[in-house]
Amino acid sequence: MPFYIGMGNHEALGYIFEDENGKQQAFVDAFPYETQSAEALFAEEFVNPENGPQSEDNNQYDPNPKNIDFPSYKENVFYYTYGNVAMIVLNSNYWYAPFIANQTATSGGLHGYIMDNQLQWLRETLKKLEKDKNIDHIFVTQHTPAFPNGGHSKDDMWYSGNNDKRPYIAGKPVDKGIIERRDEYLDILINESKKVVGMLTGDEHNYNWLKLTQDMPIYPENYPHKKLNVSRSIYQINNGAAGAPYYGQEILPWSKHTQSFSVENALCLFYVEGKKITMKVFNHDTLNQIDDVELR
Repeated sequence: MPFYIGMGNHEALGYIFEDENGKQQAFVDAFPYETQSAEALFAEEFVNPENGPQSEDNNQYDPNPKNIDFPSYKENVFYYTYGNVAMIVLNSNYWYAPFIANQTATSGGLHGYIMDNQLQWLRETLKKLEKDKNIDHIFVTQHTPAFPNGGHSKDDMWYSGNNDKRPYIAGKPVDKGIIERRDEYLDILINESKKVVGMLTGDEHNYNWLKLTQDMPIYPENYPHKKLNVSRSIYQINNGAAGAPYYGQEILPWSKHTQSFSVENALCLFYVEGKKITMKVFNHDTLNQIDDVELR
């Protein structure tokens, strides 16, 4: 049975910088990137498709297009198909710098942020799959939820509603904040595709799902930027309930739309019959069924 592995923050490998008291002040992806980064080790240890983008080199912020300034996306961003289903695997912990949200003197990717070249590759890949007559359903998976529900409300793609959080490249902030980038990402899934069923996420140590609809509140108060047009509904299915210490549910703008929140050990199985998809969720220790949802 083949396994395709997605990358998350617990696959980080980097250099830690401490002050004179031994307190961590910064964490940056290990370099040189070609051989020492988390992304390089991930590609060495796992066997995944090699059909993703190259890296974030040559993006609009690249300080030197002639040099390799970013880690590779090889085998940590990719897609595969099985029957009439396509799975797109993203890396929302690319070039991971967990201190960058508060310590902006260094450079690195923000936890939960999908960077420019990866986002463009997603757009191009979806266009290709939309034209593929053999594909009826598309799932997109990344480690961090677009809408956290417990344990990661202070980061993921929300940061307590603070759009100021963003990556820094060569010590300078990128133009788009985390909520703006979340909306750009969702806009591609919703408005540039008719086949995307939803997002499969983890990071939070619980199981739940929600259906993003036009009436689901997704913004902080007095949000000044352009808002997402939710022209059709998609799902977010979060399952980080594999045995790590569990996170309780928090109150967030979309809490009333969150369904089946559970801290049991959980395994999600998807049954695809033509145009129909049913998700059944089991406790893989006791084998009791936690959920049964038709995704439509």
